[in-house]
Amino acid sequence: MKTKKFANPRMVGNPVQAARVFNSRGVDELVFVDIFATKQKRNLNLRLIKDVIKECYMPVSIGGGISSLDDINDLLKIGADKVIIKTRAIDDQSFIQEAVRFFGSQCISIAVDAVRRDDNYEVFNDLNDNLPIDTFLSEMQNCDVGELVLTSVDNDGMMNGFDIDLINKVSEMVKTPIVAVGGGGNPQHFEELFSKTNIEAAGAASIFYFTQFTPLDIKLEVRKTGRPVRI
Repeated sequence: MKTKKFANPRMVGNPVQAARVFNSRGVDELVFVDIFATKQKRNLNLRLIKDVIKECYMPVSIGGGISSLDDINDLLKIGADKVIIKTRAIDDQSFIQEAVRFFGSQCISIAVDAVRRDDNYEVFNDLNDNLPIDTFLSEMQNCDVGELVLTSVDNDGMMNGFDIDLINKVSEMVKTPIVAVGGGGNPQHFEELFSKTNIEAAGAASIFYFTQFTPLDIKLEVRKTGRPVRI
């Protein structure tokens, strides 16, 4: 499913088939998140996730409903390279510290879903928690997590470009690698992203489901910035 501004989810196809297509088109990493698992208080469908991972010759990150070390272990055992956590990270910083100690920082990624509030940003969440993004980022830095998946909620699914201001603000706050997500609608948006920020990775979904552009189109555009790109 694909959302707009984290609402109005639209069906875009079978996840196993989607993974097969992305694998054939040479994407560098697949991120697969069950966006309803936490809200519905249920576990991930490990059988489905295993079927998705079987289609992939690239690293796979899995997120949604992760709330225990056993959840992380189950995903890593079936082939996930990283897990992506948000709600439990907001609710319990000590859990993230424990996960990093047990599994290593390289496989613990944190979802930072940012929403603009006037001139500042907060972390979008279902806990009714008005959490300033700088507070959350500071906590995750202290946990030594391996990666931040930074999504602009306001730009999610809109395909009108990345929130460059948000990405640069977060980059200045942290040393952790960032994957920028939210807003990519044409290859030029990605060229702008890599030209105007110092991040090393970007994520996208809508552009592949609702336009004619392919991962190769994006890579060719990004290569114009001088960044190393695997074609």
